[in-house]
Amino acid sequence: MDDISNYDLRLLGRVIGETSHTVVLFTANRPPRVGEYVLIEYDNEDFALGIVEMSRIGNPLLTNRMLRPEVISRAESFGVEKHEYMIGQARLLSWLNTLIRERKVEAPRYPPKPMARVFEASGKILRKIFSLNNDGAWIRLGVLANHPDVPFYVNINTIISRHLAILAITGAGKSNTVAILTRRIVDELGGTVLIIDMHSEYEGVADNVNIVKPKINPSKLTLYEYYRLLNLEPKASKQRLYFRRAYTFAKYVTLKRPEEFFDVLISELEFYVDKGKYREIRNGKIVSIEFSSRDRSPVIDLLNKLYDLRDRYWGTILTPTAPMELTSVIKPGYANVVQLGSFDEEVADVITSHYLRRVLDERKRFRISGGSEGYPVALLTVIEEAHILVPKDRSTLTKEVASRIAREGRKFGVGLCLVSQRPKNVDDNALSQTNNKIILRLVEPSDQRYVQAASETLSDELLGLLPSLNVGEAVVLGLMTPLPAVVKIDRAKGKIEGGDVKALEEWRRWRNRNDRDLYDDLGI
Repeated sequence: MDDISNYDLRLLGRVIGETSHTVVLFTANRPPRVGEYVLIEYDNEDFALGIVEMSRIGNPLLTNRMLRPEVISRAESFGVEKHEYMIGQARLLSWLNTLIRERKVEAPRYPPKPMARVFEASGKILRKIFSLNNDGAWIRLGVLANHPDVPFYVNINTIISRHLAILAITGAGKSNTVAILTRRIVDELGGTVLIIDMHSEYEGVADNVNIVKPKINPSKLTLYEYYRLLNLEPKASKQRLYFRRAYTFAKYVTLKRPEEFFDVLISELEFYVDKGKYREIRNGKIVSIEFSSRDRSPVIDLLNKLYDLRDRYWGTILTPTAPMELTSVIKPGYANVVQLGSFDEEVADVITSHYLRRVLDERKRFRISGGSEGYPVALLTVIEEAHILVPKDRSTLTKEVASRIAREGRKFGVGLCLVSQRPKNVDDNALSQTNNKIILRLVEPSDQRYVQAASETLSDELLGLLPSLNVGEAVVLGLMTPLPAVVKIDRAKGKIEGGDVKALEEWRRWRNRNDRDLYDDLGI
């Protein structure tokens, strides 16, 4: 170990009681701060870096049985405050030497001795550990909350390959966290991000932003995406059957003219109704097959649903002239924001699953073709309101494709980021596969326990810290950071509408506008 004087260390206290290779108790000369880092001395002149998980102040002369105010007043006159003690509990994370010299976490396998010195970890040491930007893959997220002079960086390669969850109650800073990550990835690294924006709040998320107004070529929608748009539940078996036949037929005959797909789809169902027959392609020829007259009524209902779909979304979501090339929609080197604020959950599910599925398929094609086809760059896909689109207790199209990305995305450069204020309602399989987590303030115990069950490194003590985090503070865990950390996240520039509506301001603006209209009418 280097000379201790090189690191500007200040003595904080001494180890007490029975020690272990994972956790130590220590007395302190000031109240330890939960989330701050300390150094625990070993006999071999090495140090272990630890994080404070618990802090207590007590006085043996002032017990919880002293309930009468006059007793407390008499005790105060005797100077009992001199008997106060301060105790911290620190979890041992790694040998300091290994962290600084090898950039590797190596946890101690034996405990320090009682009376071992405990030092405050200086900014000089922490900057060596956390301010990693050697290979250009590290982006700044903020500063250490208990060490504001130490910038905190995360590894973007690990976020893409191991996925990420951003979890917090409403108003704790989720939108700002998404924005700061996006801006750093896009504007600083030239990376690509796809944001599923359920509330249309990320318009100013980066300098290089591409607002995606969902327009999908009808020929690009899958059979199950049509089922969802038409609300064809599995129990509507006959309608599903005849739609599948019409869909397959239309796909075949419009292979070289996909802009006609939807018209052919409707005309084929109209043919069913008029002729009592459906058509199939057999050996390259069209064959007409009669069906039971009892099936005519379900087909008429199906046709009406398709008319309703066309009336509702033609020219908006369903656009035959929409670009077929994915790079024309999701632009490489941009923050691509798919605005879904004006759509209901079912339609949002279809749009989200459609883009995510195409991204994954195109990235697979890129890899298989050796880079000659498919989508040309890796990207991070961000799903806002993940508890709606990737729910725990029901099936959605987005849930299916998000699970595929969670399992397969790392091999093809497709990262997944789930964002939610209701973690317990997010699919546990998808959440558990996000190896990196940014957890801002969480109050509800069931949410906290659910997140802990999906995390490998969230201890009970750090879990207990979550309700007391300030806005913009987060516990950061996972492979994207050298060590678990409590971080104050930077404030993103640009207009991010993630906060609550300020009702009073809106009322005042409306009243002032009405007052101005009245003055105009009076000629004042």
